[in-house]
Amino acid sequence: MTIRHASALIPLLLLTTSCIMPDQLAEYQKQVSDVQAELSSVKKSQADIAKQLSDLESRAGTDDPVKRSDIADMTARLDQVVRQTTATSDKVDQVNTRVDRLSQDVQAARDASRRGSLIPAPTAGVDAAAPPVVGVVPSASAPLTGSAPSPSTLYSSAYADFSKGNYALAIQGFEEYAEKYADTELADNAMYWIGECNFSQGSYRPAVDAFDAMLEKYPQSDKAAAANLKKALAFVQMNQIGQGIEQLRFVTSTYPGTDEARIAGDRLSALGKP
Repeated sequence: MTIRHASALIPLLLLTTSCIMPDQLAEYQKQVSDVQAELSSVKKSQADIAKQLSDLESRAGTDDPVKRSDIADMTARLDQVVRQTTATSDKVDQVNTRVDRLSQDVQAARDASRRGSLIPAPTAGVDAAAPPVVGVVPSASAPLTGSAPSPSTLYSSAYADFSKGNYALAIQGFEEYAEKYADTELADNAMYWIGECNFSQGSYRPAVDAFDAMLEKYPQSDKAAAANLKKALAFVQMNQIGQGIEQLRFVTSTYPGTDEARIAGDRLSALGKP
């Protein structure tokens, strides 16, 4: 489900469940709106920086003086925005997971009502299997599952550690999530963020290994394009330029029309290999 699909689903749920769980529905509607706005803003920033970098590179071949440091600085800014875009896309995945869970709970409630069941339907927003959006405080009424953290708590904690730069703790959390909850929708995301944690620390070879592990286990993941792009950037950082160029070309040919393909094309141009 895309964030657009989630946005379209929320009003329908509001109409069909006005007396069941209005607080949760209002919360999810706000989350969808916030993530839409954030993703739009980040993508605009990414496009603007990519255009500025392209302009600098085109001027480099003319008499107009362009400092190599300016191109390097702009490239670094673009890499930072790519990470931000990926992080925002991860929030989209989490919102979609919660909306999916909500729709299932709504259907369960309606089925129970038709059957005249006295067993209450599950309450949306408190199920431990539905990961919360990063930055959203889980409901205080959420049930605890013994001493072990719930999937949502484990994932959100690992992501919070990543956001704070606590990469060792983040890797530990994401590894535990990927091992224990390999069949959930966010398992591939967890493996992806292991690679990002290593990349952020400058551990480029472990980053490549982590991205490869994710791609091998979840080849159809919606993080596949991002993982392949970050592999290419890791090769370049390790000064393995030949492998980096090959990987960048793989991204442009395998994921045409995507942000990752456009970024890969820009990096190829910066390397003199358009």
